[in-house]
Amino acid sequence: MLFRKKEEIDFFQLFIRSAENSFKASNLFREAIMGTNPASYLSQIKELENIGDELTHQIFRGLNKSQVSPLAREDIMELTLRLDDVIDGLEATISRFDYLNVQHTDKYMREFSEVLMNSCDHLVSAFKLLSNKKYMQIKEHIVEINSLENEGDRLMREGIREIFTRPKDPYHDFKLKELYERMEQTTDACEDVANVLESIVLRYA
Repeated sequence: MLFRKKEEIDFFQLFIRSAENSFKASNLFREAIMGTNPASYLSQIKELENIGDELTHQIFRGLNKSQVSPLAREDIMELTLRLDDVIDGLEATISRFDYLNVQHTDKYMREFSEVLMNSCDHLVSAFKLLSNKKYMQIKEHIVEINSLENEGDRLMREGIREIFTRPKDPYHDFKLKELYERMEQTTDACEDVANVLESIVLRYA
């Protein structure tokens, strides 16, 4: 009786594709924030979020099919979920511009968009290094992502402080607070990926 050889799954390449997909979404998000109608980018970013979901499913299906994996199964699952949180955060933020009917951005949002784009860029670099087992070099990107997350915290605090020290229309102020907090949560999601990568570096380096 012949047995079919199990399909080889390149988890590292799927991670890279997922990180690159998030980076592409972050570039669109940056473009949206720097433009005049952020909500008009919703469908494009939603399309990338759907691609991200499919990559997540591919990784999980691969885990079910593979007897041997390049990392602990728990690490692969955690990296996959945390990466998915990043693009979900970008989509959730741009969705809020749509259903909250926010048509204008401010300096905090513009700075947030740069933080998110740079964070996603570092994630791509980190996963490319991971695929080549260059663990020590990953640390540089982890440090940068942590620093960017701190910048996101600062932007949220300053943005909310301005809302309460210079209140305007209460409905609009509520919308701004909602957006600042959601963007900060997305920088947290990037840091969550970096934290999982750091634990892998500590065990495999």
